[in-house]
Amino acid sequence: MKKTILIACLGLVSLGLQAQSISLAGEWNVELGKSGSAFAKSKRASQGEVKRAILPGTIDTNHLGFAPKDTMETTHLTRLYAYKGAARYSRTINIPKDWKKKPVELFLERTRPTWVYVDGELVDSCNFISTPQRYLLPKKVKPGKHLLEIVVDNGRGVPDQVYGSSHAYTEDTQTNWNGIIGEIRLEVKSEERGVKKQRSVSEGKANSNVLPDFAKDFHIEGTHFYANGHRIFLRGKHDAAVWPLTGHVEMSVEGWMKYLGTCKEYGINHVRFHSWCPPEAAFVAADSLGIYLQPELPFWGSFDKKDERLMAFLHQEGENILREYGHHPSFRMMALGNELWGDIDKMKEFVDDFRKIAPDKYYTFGSNYYLGYQGIKEGMDYFTTCRIGGEGWGKYNTHTRGSFSFADAYDGGMINHFHPNSTMNFDEACDKAGIPIISHETGEFQTYPDYREMKKYTGVLHPYNFEVFRRRLAAAGMLSQADDFHKASGLWSVKLYKADIEMDLRTRNMAGFQLLDIQDYPGQGSAFVGILDAFMESKGITTPEEWRQWCSPVVPLLEVEKFCFEDGEKIQAKVKVANYGGSSLYGKKLKWKIGDAEGVMNIFTYDEGLIDVGVLDEEISADKPTKLNVSLNIEETEARNSYELWVYPKKAMEKKGVIIAKDLNDEVVKVLEKGGKVLWMPTASSHFVAADDTLSQVDNATPYTVGGLFQTDYWNYRMFKTICENNKKKVSPGTLGILTNPEHPIFKGFPTEMHTNWQWFPVIKESHPLVLDNFAKDYRPIVQVIDNIERNHKLGLVMEWKVGAGKLLVCMSNLEKAARYPEGKAFYQSVIDYMRSADFNPSAEITVDKLKKKLAEKPRQVSLKELNNISQY
Repeated sequence: MKKTILIACLGLVSLGLQAQSISLAGEWNVELGKSGSAFAKSKRASQGEVKRAILPGTIDTNHLGFAPKDTMETTHLTRLYAYKGAARYSRTINIPKDWKKKPVELFLERTRPTWVYVDGELVDSCNFISTPQRYLLPKKVKPGKHLLEIVVDNGRGVPDQVYGSSHAYTEDTQTNWNGIIGEIRLEVKSEERGVKKQRSVSEGKANSNVLPDFAKDFHIEGTHFYANGHRIFLRGKHDAAVWPLTGHVEMSVEGWMKYLGTCKEYGINHVRFHSWCPPEAAFVAADSLGIYLQPELPFWGSFDKKDERLMAFLHQEGENILREYGHHPSFRMMALGNELWGDIDKMKEFVDDFRKIAPDKYYTFGSNYYLGYQGIKEGMDYFTTCRIGGEGWGKYNTHTRGSFSFADAYDGGMINHFHPNSTMNFDEACDKAGIPIISHETGEFQTYPDYREMKKYTGVLHPYNFEVFRRRLAAAGMLSQADDFHKASGLWSVKLYKADIEMDLRTRNMAGFQLLDIQDYPGQGSAFVGILDAFMESKGITTPEEWRQWCSPVVPLLEVEKFCFEDGEKIQAKVKVANYGGSSLYGKKLKWKIGDAEGVMNIFTYDEGLIDVGVLDEEISADKPTKLNVSLNIEETEARNSYELWVYPKKAMEKKGVIIAKDLNDEVVKVLEKGGKVLWMPTASSHFVAADDTLSQVDNATPYTVGGLFQTDYWNYRMFKTICENNKKKVSPGTLGILTNPEHPIFKGFPTEMHTNWQWFPVIKESHPLVLDNFAKDYRPIVQVIDNIERNHKLGLVMEWKVGAGKLLVCMSNLEKAARYPEGKAFYQSVIDYMRSADFNPSAEITVDKLKKKLAEKPRQVSLKELNNISQY
């Protein structure tokens, strides 16, 4: 057979000509475990068990794979019909008579490595995974019936590293499916189009008069992106190919319009595709909706120039992506992969090569390559990163996002470490950059899962992870609290995301952010970090209208050094606006309101970007502890934002009537036995032991505790516990905020919601929550700390019991230290006032001996297997 031509996944432009085509969608024969041609070996259509499959589709969607052996999987969703290996798809095709002597092409829009046979003879093979595969059928294939066989193998054909380190393949999200998805067709190639013609990225420019306005003249000036002469800010999300019903990426324009439409509803104008590239439909939808896309090469790991096979594969994928999708106005940026390490010169070589193919794009090395430690290098047009260059442990001057794991930044980053404020930004890092900086994977704040979501999984993936976590919670006696855990942690995570995003907006030379995420990530240990679930549907913790307050083209900002005040203090806050709306705000009025006080500021600047509007200089007064709402609203626009402040009366602490103890010694026990009231605040010390699989024997009177974590745990406790221990770093306390009843009388002097808010900072940072696993199953602390899904400990911050004739309140926070701040002092006084009132009447009873015994008992141990992250080189 003469050597045939495989059209190497090079895009073809229609140029207004309609090609003749035959869809091959429908029923196919499929044989699992079969490679090569059945026809060639036996002249029969089959040599094994023949099943039927509907294509486009996969072995999973056709329910032809194998049932899971492990129903205890917690690191990702579980495939109900998994299959890895070769599968031979076959059917009879009928070449029309009028196609005689015309070049006929087989088009496979998206698949795995394939080998194509016609009437038993190999046509060619192809391993393109980011773009369509196109095969030119041999000239001797005459009109009439022929046997077409396509062997698809999801177990070979690409470098080994790609299987576990690309969202094109990984089981964490899209799954390593076997099949053919998208369009499958035969078509005649007209002479005008030619069988070798490549799509040039410049062809998109040729029709620029029909391009959406958002993408015209997209360019970089200094540290910012511009479009159509106006500065823009990329409000991005990370995309990891999470499609729980199919286990594979959506291929229809309608599906992508829904997905990207939801993004736009939440103010998102940019999507970064983590270690994969979406199909044509995504670009078409993004073009229509005005959303900028950043695809990446399908890789996450070591960019090793010595690995010639890997380098050749990735280079070809990059060329394919640019030539196939480069004409789309939404495709403006490209990265070499996620969190790469390895040869930096080789990265530059790739970028230089790609720039020759598509000079209208902007390029960076791997998103957050070397975790940001290597800084900016020649050849990078922009830098997506969490930090700019190295740093001293405990310093934050290179950071470009507010939250980190405890493995990657001291105390989990700026938001968890510093006293709450709305002045922090990343000027120190970004001012030195000289090119646009995009904050990498901003947020990653966990929410406790919503087990009601389980009923949504009606497709090929099953939430065994949810089931395991739910059983653990039930075994811990807290299943009845699941919905409250979800709500409280979720509402707190929204406030944390707001804080992180606004830090970006307050940075004059920052160009954008890429959240992780507004969507849950069901893999890598199960990371419920979204404000939406894995289906891009609401969790009930925020609304698009609320979210757009701080995620919009124009955002009013209040810069205030603290959120908690004493009566008579002045709030001296700067009012600014992040103006990336494409027009001047000159002459607009910004209306502000704090409680009953209100006023108007005039905007007198034509500038874009971060602009100064004025200063709020108002005295705050309150005769009782009060939460105030601050609202900012630019009249005649949709731009608005709001903040919360707390005001407490200024007065000396009054502690009479309550015994305050650090130890539960004989003297304190006597007070309780005589009917006294005792506030016990155990002192944190080195012999307080975290209640996980590192437990050790301690003094019989010493309680088991975890550390005090203000923000919700980062990404996934199990994975970063592994990383911290392997890197000899302190492990995160791993908690997800507090749960309490705002109507409880203990809060009469300390207004609160059911969840953590900024006024809780000094109390929580000085805390070491008590593990209550050994206490009564139905016992609930006054202030409960929500534990992560891996441990599910019952944790108490504030608890009470009747002890003999007396009453005991236990607070696992050093309130003497917390009282250095107005809010800490207010909480301390509110606790004392409650204990002195008739409201202090604990319903749970315990003896001193039993209390000491329970405190001394080792809590339920949780053994966590290691869960490593690819990026931790």
